[in-house]
Amino acid sequence: MTRRELNIKIFEGYTDKVLWQPRLETWIYYNRKNNSLPNSFKELSDFEIYDELGCSVRYGASRGLIEYNEEPVESFEKVIDENHIEIVIRTKWGDLKTVYQIVKENENKRIVKFPVENLKELKTLTNYIRNKRYVFVNEIFEESDKKLGNRGAPTIFLSSSGFTDLIKFYAGLLNTFYLLKDYPKQLEEYLDACDERDERMIREVLKSDCRIFNLGDHATNEFTPPPILEKYLLPRWQKIGEIMRKNNRFVHSHWDGNSKLILKYIKNSGLSGIEALTPYPQCDMSLEEIKEAVGDEFVVLDLIPAIFFLPSYSTDFVLDFAKKVIDIFAPKLILGVSDELPPFGQIEKIEKISEYIYKKFGKIE
Repeated sequence: MTRRELNIKIFEGYTDKVLWQPRLETWIYYNRKNNSLPNSFKELSDFEIYDELGCSVRYGASRGLIEYNEEPVESFEKVIDENHIEIVIRTKWGDLKTVYQIVKENENKRIVKFPVENLKELKTLTNYIRNKRYVFVNEIFEESDKKLGNRGAPTIFLSSSGFTDLIKFYAGLLNTFYLLKDYPKQLEEYLDACDERDERMIREVLKSDCRIFNLGDHATNEFTPPPILEKYLLPRWQKIGEIMRKNNRFVHSHWDGNSKLILKYIKNSGLSGIEALTPYPQCDMSLEEIKEAVGDEFVVLDLIPAIFFLPSYSTDFVLDFAKKVIDIFAPKLILGVSDELPPFGQIEKIEKISEYIYKKFGKIE
């Protein structure tokens, strides 16, 4: 059996094996950039590093869905100072301006001023989302899928929920809740626009042969407490989950924070699985609480806290924890790191888990 076949069989419920699928891209990128990859990896491609480590790849063939704007939109960057830039999205309805602080150590950037602070900007954002259109280009998908090969089944990213998008990209946590309180009607119009965007996106991706999809929701106690989740996320998951089931596809949602308060909603979510649930001590729930929430019906992806791969935890400790995860959740388990191997993570721990998986479940090509 190949890793690609096993990936699908876990979702179908037709296997007793476990797939080891840690996300290593951040670790590879950081160490490649800083010339700190192990010598044996320095001449290898990202996929070849996965091969060398005996790991499956989750997001190796996610391309093909192309986003465009029905009405013209202009986007440009302005340098504020050596540490800050402003990205301006100019539409016929108004401008959306986001200020970022540059993180020079890893070429990343962080939002320090969100583009939506008032009702006018919320209306501009709503029209901007309504303007989004999609087309799926199968040739692009097939090219990336061919490169992925048997390392795993393709998984295509869909949108986060409109509510968590507002928190992450457009208004921030605090101001999202202020907007909800001050302008509930207009905020729900924005969320309706996001739902319509989702429908356009899903119509296109269903033209592909891809069977697994991810919703990057980042559902947590703080972002989506029970009243918010019940009203704005649960109906969306149920609707998308039903569409996927009717088309013989699978969909999972990304929850990578404190989620103890919302675990009880999983069984009624309509989803196929949950990605990146993170147990103690990194977040606020135990493996046993997670198991009670997912039962035997849902696939869980990851479950080993990322902090366990830092030097403060021994390799034996991490391996014992991985064994416990397997004992509790297999075979509805795609084992991985919640949610990614950190830049300073110890790669030998990944190798040790690979060796254990091989000994327990046999060789998977």
